[in-house]
Amino acid sequence: MQSSLPYILYAHSILRYAILILAAVVPFQCLVGMLSKKMFKKSNRLPALFLLIFCDLQLVFGLVLYYFKIIEAGVYKSGMVMKDTYSRFYAVEHSLSMIVAIVLVHIGYNVTKKNMDDDRKFKRLFWCSFIALCLFMAMIPWQFKQMVGKPNIPVMPM
Repeated sequence: MQSSLPYILYAHSILRYAILILAAVVPFQCLVGMLSKKMFKKSNRLPALFLLIFCDLQLVFGLVLYYFKIIEAGVYKSGMVMKDTYSRFYAVEHSLSMIVAIVLVHIGYNVTKKNMDDDRKFKRLFWCSFIALCLFMAMIPWQFKQMVGKPNIPVMPM
């Protein structure tokens, strides 16, 4: 399993762009739907469904990486996790924020299946996906982030 970690990390890094695109499309589509008083259709639900699927796949990759890079590596055993910026970011801040964002994506998608008026569906899906997008953007280890940044365009492991 250790030998496949670079490939999982690569997939995790690439998948974030699909998630970011969908996480931007969903609130935009909801905003258009709210402002133009449209009906909530299956075409409005599909981007939210794909966002949910990609987020769940990303979560699986993230949990595998978390296990091997944080838990098995003994980051918690050292007792220095909160004092070290790098360890704290990946062990606590990034992980918890992304889980909260994925929960919001799930809540937003579940709203689309409820029997309520279209305006309320658009509003609830908008806020859930917009807040999730903000969390994604804030907690991705972008290259410009000091100490925790990773390349914005990952390199395929050889």
